[in-house]
Amino acid sequence: MPEAAMNLSDGASAGITQRGADAARLALKVLLVGVVCHLSIQIGHAYKFPPHNISALWPTSAILAAILIASPIRHWWAYTLVGYSTYAIDVARAGFLVSDVLYNVADIIKVFIAAVGVRWFADGLRAFDSLHGLVRYIFFAVVLAPVTSAFVAAVAGAGEGYWFYWRAWCLSEALAFLMLAPAILTWIAGARTTFKNISLARCIEACLIGSGLLAISVPVFTWSAAIEGRVPALVYLPLPFLIWAAVRFGPVGVTTSLLVVAFLSISGAVHGQGPFASTSVDNVLSLQLFLIMMSLPLMFLAALIEEGRAKTNALSESELRFRAMADTAPVMIWMSGPDMLCTFFNKGWLDFTGRTLEQELGEGWSAGIHSDDLDRCREVYMNSFNSRQEFTMEYRLRRYEGEYRWILGEGVPRFAPDGKFLGYIGCATDITERKRAESELRRQREELAHVTRVSTMGELAASLAHELNQPLTAIYSNAQAAQRFMAANPADLDEVREILKDIIQDNSRAGEVISRMRALVKKQEIAFVTLDLSNVIRDVVLLVHSDAILHNIRISLELDPSLPPVQGDKVELQQVVLNLLLNAFEAMKYCPANQREINVRAAMEGADVVRVVVCDRGTGVSSENLDRIFQPFYTTKRDGLGMGLSISRSIIEAHGGRLLAENNPDQGATFYFTVPAGDGERKRNNGKME
Repeated sequence: MPEAAMNLSDGASAGITQRGADAARLALKVLLVGVVCHLSIQIGHAYKFPPHNISALWPTSAILAAILIASPIRHWWAYTLVGYSTYAIDVARAGFLVSDVLYNVADIIKVFIAAVGVRWFADGLRAFDSLHGLVRYIFFAVVLAPVTSAFVAAVAGAGEGYWFYWRAWCLSEALAFLMLAPAILTWIAGARTTFKNISLARCIEACLIGSGLLAISVPVFTWSAAIEGRVPALVYLPLPFLIWAAVRFGPVGVTTSLLVVAFLSISGAVHGQGPFASTSVDNVLSLQLFLIMMSLPLMFLAALIEEGRAKTNALSESELRFRAMADTAPVMIWMSGPDMLCTFFNKGWLDFTGRTLEQELGEGWSAGIHSDDLDRCREVYMNSFNSRQEFTMEYRLRRYEGEYRWILGEGVPRFAPDGKFLGYIGCATDITERKRAESELRRQREELAHVTRVSTMGELAASLAHELNQPLTAIYSNAQAAQRFMAANPADLDEVREILKDIIQDNSRAGEVISRMRALVKKQEIAFVTLDLSNVIRDVVLLVHSDAILHNIRISLELDPSLPPVQGDKVELQQVVLNLLLNAFEAMKYCPANQREINVRAAMEGADVVRVVVCDRGTGVSSENLDRIFQPFYTTKRDGLGMGLSISRSIIEAHGGRLLAENNPDQGATFYFTVPAGDGERKRNNGKME
């Protein structure tokens, strides 16, 4: 036989075997249900009160409904069939009557209303674990099902008054669904979960409750002499044990305890013992109302306690999951309450600081902050806390071995579903290596910018020599003239004085040229100070003045006199303006002399941004190169390095602005950059202005 056919045959055989086993288990369960229903019918008959044969609690329907609620729907037909077959056999033994048909119809209506209602709308087996589940269970099983079926059953009341029999049927079934069915359902639910992990201490406590309840209930409900006209206060002696069961064991404890009290009190009354021993209908009613009124508050109490316990457990599990997740997270995590005090630090934070959780809680965490950063951290945190805003800050935190490391801290506010502010949750990341890399990158950029400035000054050597030659030549000529006036007899001192004034002025001109050259060439630390951007632009224009004359280029300035000061490094901003002007010179190299014109403008853009524009009349930039000209090492010059515009853009971005380029509609290109306006105290942070 082929292997595939053999596998198919084996699979079919296994399927048949499994179906056979399932059928056998179902048959065993059906048989067990039949036995239970038969016994419950006998108990129901035993609990009937003469002369009306009214049962204070009819258990069969409640048991069958509980079985259906706990079983798969596909098995309902089998359990229903065996349950009512048992009832039919019992009726046939006493002689089958037409009224028994109505009883069966009423029973089926009642059982299915209770089973469907509880299964679909009251959480099934978990109906008693929450207040809303219990309320729905009572509505469907204790109220709706008995009330509806009683209308049918009362028709077969065997000569009794319709409403009398309706009340008797309704209360008997309601009591069964209130006392018996909840106990069965909670037992089944407990067998699947609670009873598996019960401790020895809990077993001992349950035995104490059961023993105490029996010790009190047996004498109370089985005494031989009933007191006429009133229910003795002794009937409430079991109440402490019922409350104990409800508080400590929840629904399963209280339903079991109530079932014990119910059977003892009904058994005592049937046998003429206890406070409900009278055979009058009113006394049966008193017994039913007593059990209903006692059980409802206790079941509600148990449901509320169980619901609270479930919420507490869920919260504890959620907290445990959060702690497990937080402790394994690759960042340091912290939490604070609405009083600004920290309430949680994860394992990552504690391992980093080398301190205990107790040391860090509250404001203990601040002990590890560098003293230079502590006040700033407190200010950022308190301001964000008061405004309920997210925050980010950098500070130094002492590590377990004593070294201070740079930390990036972030925090976000926490709110409850109802909008109540709960505090903050945040994380902290060690960014020391990143800070070092940024510092090294900034140092290299500054080195490269310095080399570029030196290279640029080399390109201006001829024009700068011409710029210096003019005042030096004038000084030389004036000195010769002064010698002649001094050699005259008498010496013309007035002329000598005028010549000396000219020499001083020419010397100052030469000194300014040299100072501007030294400022650009000198290597120094970057310093952000308050600057007049108009003066920065004028100094650069004066520096390239001679070069512009040599290339027949006209530079026009349009500087808004009301420009506010900006924060920046003077040399770096001069380098940007110089680079843009020299690029404009290069772009107009082959243009006719009468078209070589550059317009430099500086004006406000919006309320807090200064915009500087360098517009030329050159050849422009091809559209495909507009995005590439700012890339490092990309150049359109034959002997260019391709670093000027790249460095210029990084300088402007470090100042918190932008450097862009676009072609003019008619001719040439326009380069412009922006910097934030303001003379407030600013500083560099991660290459950005803040």
